[in-house]
Amino acid sequence: MKNQKHILIALVISLAISFVSCNDEPAPSLYQQLDKGATPVITSVIPDKQALAGVTEVVINGSNFSTNKDDNFVYFGTVKATVLQASATQLIVKAPALVKNDLDLKIAVQGVENFSNVVKYSLLEAVGVYYAFVKAVENPITVTVDNNENVYVYLKDAGIRKITPDGKISNWAQKGAESFFFDMKFGPNNVLYGTRNLRAIFSVEEGKAPTTFVTFPTGISIVALDFDANKNIWCAGSGPSLYSVTTDKVTTPFDIDYIASAVRVYDGYLYVAGKKATEEAIYRYKINSNTSLGPKETFFDIGKAYGLGKVNVGGIAFSKDGEMILGTNQKDAFIMVKNGTASSFYPGLILPEVKSLMWGTKNNLFYTREVVETSSSGTVTVYNTIVRVDMQKLSAPYFGRQ
Repeated sequence: MKNQKHILIALVISLAISFVSCNDEPAPSLYQQLDKGATPVITSVIPDKQALAGVTEVVINGSNFSTNKDDNFVYFGTVKATVLQASATQLIVKAPALVKNDLDLKIAVQGVENFSNVVKYSLLEAVGVYYAFVKAVENPITVTVDNNENVYVYLKDAGIRKITPDGKISNWAQKGAESFFFDMKFGPNNVLYGTRNLRAIFSVEEGKAPTTFVTFPTGISIVALDFDANKNIWCAGSGPSLYSVTTDKVTTPFDIDYIASAVRVYDGYLYVAGKKATEEAIYRYKINSNTSLGPKETFFDIGKAYGLGKVNVGGIAFSKDGEMILGTNQKDAFIMVKNGTASSFYPGLILPEVKSLMWGTKNNLFYTREVVETSSSGTVTVYNTIVRVDMQKLSAPYFGRQ
C-alpha cells in the first residue's frame, strides 16, 4: 500500500512537469539555423557609373547595411574597397586603385548569407603615364600645354615634341644650343617662351630653333616664368632680382633676397617659390603694374611646415577655385595648400620628383618626373617620364596662351 502511494505521487509529479513543459519554448538545437539577416540592397551610387581609381569617395545608397563599417564588405570586381563610413542605408567607400571598366560592384554583410544585387561600375585612371617615350633614351624634361590641349614636351638634347589629345606625336621645334628648357609657356601669337638657367629668356616658333628674346644683367639666371593678364612676363631664378618683361622687351628689376625655383601669376598676384639659408617659402607680391609690385608677403612657410632643406619646388599651379598645387620632391609629390594649410594631394599616387608641371584647359594636369630605378643586380637607371593627373577640376587662367 505504501509503495502504491509512492508510485501515485511520482506519477502526479511527472504529469505536472509534462504540462509545464508544453507551455515553454523548446531549447534551440545545436544544429538549428539562426536568422542570417536581410540581404543588402544597392539602390544608387554617387558618382553614377564611374569614379577615379584610388581617389574618389563613392557613396552607396541602399538598405540592410551594417552600422559597423567593418562588417560591410564592398567589392569592385574582386578587389575590396575601404569602407570609410557606414549606416543602415548608406556606405561611403574609397575607390580601390584598380583601373577597369564594367566591374561588378556588390556588397556582403557579416553574418548575412547572400551578396547584394550587382551594379556595373567603372574605375578610371586618376594618375598615369601620358605618353610612353623610350625609357632612358627619350627623356621629357619640360612640359607645357596650349589652348587646344596639345601637350608640348622638351626632350633632353632632342628638341620639342607636340602630342595631340588623341596621342599623335610630332616634332614641333628643333633644339638650339640648349639641352632643354627649365620652364616653358606659351605667349602671344602662339610663341613659346623658355628659360635655361641663363641670363636670358628664349622664344620658339613652330619649326624653328629657339632664339634669344631678351637678356638680363650679368649675375642673373632665369629658371621660371609666367604671364600676367597684360601679357607681361614675370620671371626669376638666382641673382639679386626678379623681373617683369613687356611685349616690347622692356625689363624692370625687383630686389629679392632668395633663389627662386618656380613662379605663377594668380588673381593679380605673383607667386614665387624661394629659398635662402634661414627660410623657404612661397612668397607673393601684388602686381600693380609691370613697374610696380606690392611688398613681399609670405604666403606659405615651407620651411616651417616641412623643415629647411627638405622640399624642392619644381612648379606651382592654381585651380580655378584657388587651391595651390606645388610639384615637389616629396614622397607624395603634390602638396596642396588651402587656407594656409598644406596636405598631400592624391596620397600614394603622385610620385616624385616633379621637374615641370602645367595644367591644361580641362581637368588634366601634366608633369614630368625623374625616375630612379635599381635592378635586382644593383644597376641604377635614371630617366624621365611624363604623367597625366585628373584633377577633377579646372585650372586658374594661364594668361599667356591664347
